[in-house]
Amino acid sequence: MHSKSTSLIVVGMILLLVSFIGYDIFSQPTKTTIKTCIPTFEDGDGPYYKANAPFTTKIVPDKNNGERLIIRGRLLKNDCTTAIPNAVLDIWQADETGTYRDTSYRGKITTNATGNYMFETVKPKGYGKGTAYRPPHIHFKVVINNKVMITSEMFFPDVKGRPDFQDAFIMSLSQKNILGFKWYEGYHDIIMP
Repeated sequence: MHSKSTSLIVVGMILLLVSFIGYDIFSQPTKTTIKTCIPTFEDGDGPYYKANAPFTTKIVPDKNNGERLIIRGRLLKNDCTTAIPNAVLDIWQADETGTYRDTSYRGKITTNATGNYMFETVKPKGYGKGTAYRPPHIHFKVVINNKVMITSEMFFPDVKGRPDFQDAFIMSLSQKNILGFKWYEGYHDIIMP
């Protein structure tokens, strides 16, 4: 079993190699998950939103006990084909224990020229009990020209098939393993209403 420091060294070596050969995950074309064109649902901020999160593609602290997750996707107009470049996604989530933090597990990113986005986080844990249980999810706001256009959430595959969860709002998720270092890759397109 690898220690955290060994894992970090391995990740650093992989990122250095990736950087050396010129591969940029953010600039790569992203796949589509759109089977039907369903706009993202509107949701409220909830009690855990904090304004003025920093711009960062890594919204988790370096020291955490979560399962590493890279999420990618595209921001699209409601025709499901036209990309929206230069929009800001304001993201916040619970940590790996189901707790919201004031200064971490949140951040802002900007979509690139082709509407792609990418950020690093960890898989959040659900929280609450009984009918108040909230399954794992990640909140986001889409901000265009300094105006909030929509606030919503993306969910994980464990809610698939449950009432009130449409497949369009569930990210695809796969596990990766390189040299014994494991992480998850999620993919979720955001379609504007």
